[in-house]
Amino acid sequence: MPDSVPASPRKVQQALTYLAALHSDDPERVSQVRGQLERWRSKSLEHERAWQEAEQRWQLVHRLTPQLRTAVAPEPVILSRRRLLRQGGGLLVLIGSASWLGWLWQRVPQFDRLLQTVHAEPPRSEHLPDGSQLLLAAESSLRVEYSNGLRQVRLLHGNVYFDVARERLRPFLITTRLGEVQVLGTAFSVSDRGGEIQVAVARGRVEVRGLHGGEQVLEAGQRIRLGERGELLAFDANALAAPDVRHWRNGWWSFTEAPLSEVIAEVNAYALQPVTLSAEAARLRLTGSFPSDRSEMLLQTLPKILPVALLHKGEQRHLQLR
Repeated sequence: MPDSVPASPRKVQQALTYLAALHSDDPERVSQVRGQLERWRSKSLEHERAWQEAEQRWQLVHRLTPQLRTAVAPEPVILSRRRLLRQGGGLLVLIGSASWLGWLWQRVPQFDRLLQTVHAEPPRSEHLPDGSQLLLAAESSLRVEYSNGLRQVRLLHGNVYFDVARERLRPFLITTRLGEVQVLGTAFSVSDRGGEIQVAVARGRVEVRGLHGGEQVLEAGQRIRLGERGELLAFDANALAAPDVRHWRNGWWSFTEAPLSEVIAEVNAYALQPVTLSAEAARLRLTGSFPSDRSEMLLQTLPKILPVALLHKGEQRHLQLR
């Protein structure tokens, strides 16, 4: 059976019945059902797809328990998902029906929030309603908008690490001024400091689409750049993108053949004084790891490892070829 063919409603209902039984108060019953379920899932691809659909619906119930309490049991009583499914003798049947799913879909919590960090602020962790987690570098700005059918992040500026919770019924999309990133279940970073945009994948997969066409699927350890006209360029299938992302989360900048223009743009979000860069120096490449809370150390190190000079002009500093 082709993977694109959805599971029948009857199979989904069977999977939901197994799922409800797994939340029984009887440990012996749970153990027995778990064995039956494993055999049932292994029978066919349709059974496996039905199980995945049932889990998705169950998670929706879990997140919307407060709304379900109001709809099913107006009295102030605490209900578990298992008891909710038993309530009235028929909620499990409702979960398995398309009409109930449509009713539930209209009650998915909405979310709209602008997230911003300031100059030299330490990386800030943010938790989203669906369980996704973000890590924002200094001088980052993004808007997070959740609707019934889409989870969307508009990256306005900065450097953000995403660890996205999987939801089959609501895609997760990041839009930037040069293109967009479609999440396929993953953890990754997107950096926009005003020039090119870089996407680096730590786990899972994403699809990157340019502003004027072109697309590329990235897997763990890969990265790509979006050019200033929205074109896809510099795809690196062998980059150490995953270690780069992990280092940044742990307080380190880790650059692999990064343009100096990108490095200085990130440093300027933390530096005591801004640094400008000559066009010739901007094309140099840097590889190395540096503590992200010591931007001045990186600047003082650059002339020792690259053919550049750091010049002071009043309150401005300038890097140029020497």
